Amino acid sequence: MIDQTFDAELDAYLDAHWDEMVTDLDSLVRIQSVEDPATAGPGAPFGQGPARALQAGLDLCARFGARPENLDGYCGVADFPGESATQIGVIGHLDVVPAGEGWHFDPWRVTRTKGYLIGRGTGDDKGPLLMALHAARFLFGRSGRFPYTLRFILGANEETGMADVRHFHEVYADPALVFTPDDEFPVCYGEKGQLQGAFACPVPADARVERFTGGMALNAVPARAEVIVRADQAPAASRITAEPAGPGRMRLVAQGVQAHASTPEGGVNAIHLLAAYLLEHDLCAPSERPWFELVARASGASDGSSFGIASSDDAFGPLTMVAGLASEAEGERRLTIDVRFTSALPVEALQEALDAQAADCGACWEATRVEPVFLMDPQGDFIRALAHSYRDVSGDDQPPFTIGGGTYARSFATAAGFGSAVHGEEIPSWVGGMHAADEGVPEDQLKQAFKVYAVALDRLMKLDL
Repeated sequence: MIDQTFDAELDAYLDAHWDEMVTDLDSLVRIQSVEDPATAGPGAPFGQGPARALQAGLDLCARFGARPENLDGYCGVADFPGESATQIGVIGHLDVVPAGEGWHFDPWRVTRTKGYLIGRGTGDDKGPLLMALHAARFLFGRSGRFPYTLRFILGANEETGMADVRHFHEVYADPALVFTPDDEFPVCYGEKGQLQGAFACPVPADARVERFTGGMALNAVPARAEVIVRADQAPAASRITAEPAGPGRMRLVAQGVQAHASTPEGGVNAIHLLAAYLLEHDLCAPSERPWFELVARASGASDGSSFGIASSDDAFGPLTMVAGLASEAEGERRLTIDVRFTSALPVEALQEALDAQAADCGACWEATRVEPVFLMDPQGDFIRALAHSYRDVSGDDQPPFTIGGGTYARSFATAAGFGSAVHGEEIPSWVGGMHAADEGVPEDQLKQAFKVYAVALDRLMKLDL
């Protein structure tokens, strides 16, 4: 149970500061913090957008009473001082995926409508991180000093490689325990393994297909794909538009439905739509047909069954596989793959299957990221403290869970994903989830998250670390 006086103080803080909290979120959302190598430089290894967002986050931390430090633009730390140097950590990220297609609201501002806050990053992860920061501000304002040092770690590269947290580990050791507000309540104690990489193949000299491109992020089901093909006409098809692109050429555009790579079931892969169309209507040369057959197989089944790697276990459920980005440059075609796997199939078997698929069409496979399965004890004091904090605030007693997504938690020895969305909770069809168009979050959900984080941090400070 929550002390009634403490609960009343939390409600009073929300009443007094909610408009300010929304303004803080809007100031972060307005920064287009998408990785951009073209603008990278000293202090901005992921581009100017992520660097500006990181500094804005650190400035907020300083305003709230923490001691900020910018680690060369890779990430930042901000410490609320404690009686002990032992640290409790909170890690979130200020980078976001591109806006993509299909928005009905401005992605780069917070729109308040029908009890929701809409904008890129409101749910992933600027909104939840901000709620945790305000929870720390509230607690720090009550005491002026914590039993343990509270360390916030602000990332700038979570969406495209997590080089930020690797840089953090080059400078600092792990806190005693860490949670990331980049998941769902009640608490996530495990994450699937991840295998990411790309198929590559030379463009044949007699190719009819030119500039096949698709997708906005490696870890998302692509909503759009486009190609120019040497043809005088192209048949009509569902989700495919065709228009002339010069003498003897047609531009084809496929429109799918974007979804996160960890939950691809609700998405429609535009790369698959376009590859299947080219094959069905014989719009590719015989020499390039094997490549597009590979693309169609890779993008057509999100459970890995088309590659013979479908598998499942009790802790995590089924494997997922997404073809997220198609590109063509300097005479080479590439297709990225994101596999989220369980303990049911070792990563070596996945690599062998992908190598075999590539060899069958004269392509090659290269892995760029391999992360093992991450699993904590759901009955340990840490996970129980988080789960009980959520239950006592919300009244929801659903158990801890595992996910297919990859968060910062897997980068630490003792860590968990903790809110701010609620596991299994549905949102209206006009509101998008993370990585989708019209990304949004209920105001009441963020308010609840603020209270949960305050209660959880207060209880974590009382653990024997």
